[in-house]
Amino acid sequence: MYETWDVNKRIAEAKRLTERLVDHAHYLLDIRENNAIVVYSDQLSKQIPRSYAANAFNVFREAMHQIEMVRLCALWDQAQLEKEAIMTVVELVDDDKVIAALAENARAQYISLPEPADSKKIDEATLELLKDANRKRGEEHAANAAQGLRSAIALARKIKSSAGLKSIKNLRDKHIAHYLTESNAEKSGDTIAPMKVGDEKPVLDGSLAIIQLLHSWVNGVSILFDESRKIDKKCAEELWNGCKFDVADRSKLPSETLQPKQP
Repeated sequence: MYETWDVNKRIAEAKRLTERLVDHAHYLLDIRENNAIVVYSDQLSKQIPRSYAANAFNVFREAMHQIEMVRLCALWDQAQLEKEAIMTVVELVDDDKVIAALAENARAQYISLPEPADSKKIDEATLELLKDANRKRGEEHAANAAQGLRSAIALARKIKSSAGLKSIKNLRDKHIAHYLTESNAEKSGDTIAPMKVGDEKPVLDGSLAIIQLLHSWVNGVSILFDESRKIDKKCAEELWNGCKFDVADRSKLPSETLQPKQP
């Protein structure tokens, strides 16, 4: 798909798409932290007695869970130019020349460091030692870049073929995005286990790890999602901790039992 592109074009497109992956990951984490309360805890559901209101809440909760699955699967769409997906970036950078160029970019961050402002006051031997230290740090940075990119590529291919992701995508294809008797994956003869609640966690965690590696070594800027998750968690708690349901008990009316899903 990208074989005819030169290295610079592949890197430029990979940079653009990686930035978009970061945006998509942030939104997915927003949903995840809301679902930690709405779907995976009984904080809200325990306030609702047996009633028609309980049925309405179940619909809301299921919709929240489904949109998380849809957004997670979208990160793992097939590699295509128009798709802002992990595998699109992987296919762009999975090339020895591209990896070498990105490693060289990482090395240059240290090789091109400016000399100390008071370098005129530093003797030539000391200045040469500083330059040598920068060269060594540049070599280490380049090696880390190549290793980080190859790790991201390997992890992406592992998750892409994992049973967990296949189960999530099969649920998405058959019951959320479409109403199918049989998915294309099933038609091809794949044996796909039904998705269990919680199967999405390792896929999400792996996705975030890959995006962090790609952003660090493709865009040259480190990014960690831990702080974002803390903020997302606080925002969700600010809303849902302040929500109180006051629903009349209608115990004689049919209603599903409200139980939190197990992550």
